[in-house]
Formats: sequence, structure tokens, C-alpha cells
Amino acid sequence: MRALLVNILAWWAFVHVLWIVTTFILWGVINISDGNPLTAISETVYDIYAFGLFQMRGWLILGFSPAIWILLRLLTGSSRALPWRD
Repeated sequence: MRALLVNILAWWAFVHVLWIVTTFILWGVINISDGNPLTAISETVYDIYAFGLFQMRGWLILGFSPAIWILLRLLTGSSRALPWRD
């Protein structure tokens, strides 16, 4: 059970960073247009995840993955920043 929880937290932290990077690239670098089908998908995911789960608290969104990695490091001895590695 503990290994499953560690795995879930490690993957969630990793996917969270991917979400931040993808959002930055799509909206900040590429600046996709409103007609692009990715816009609706990314805005929906952003609204559910950022506004729903994290209540749009920037410090919580940016600090989530590092906090998980520190917690995993303290509890297991490995930060599991790359979750497919132990």
C-alpha cells in the first residue's frame, strides 16, 4: 500500500510539472489561437485543475511538485522526480 501511494504521488508531481510546462508553452510561447482545438481542451483542463483543485493559488501550484519531492525524499530516501526510476 505504501509503495502504491509513493508511486501515485511521484507520478502526480511529475505530471503536474508537465502540465505547467505545457500550459506555458501553449499559452505563453506559441500563443495558440481561439480557433485551435487544443485551446478548448487546455482551457478546460486548466479550469478544472488550477481553479478547482488548487483554487488558483499560485504559490501552491508552483510549490506542489517540489513539496511532494521533498516529502518523498524525507519518507523514502528518494525524491522520485523521475517516477519510473527508484
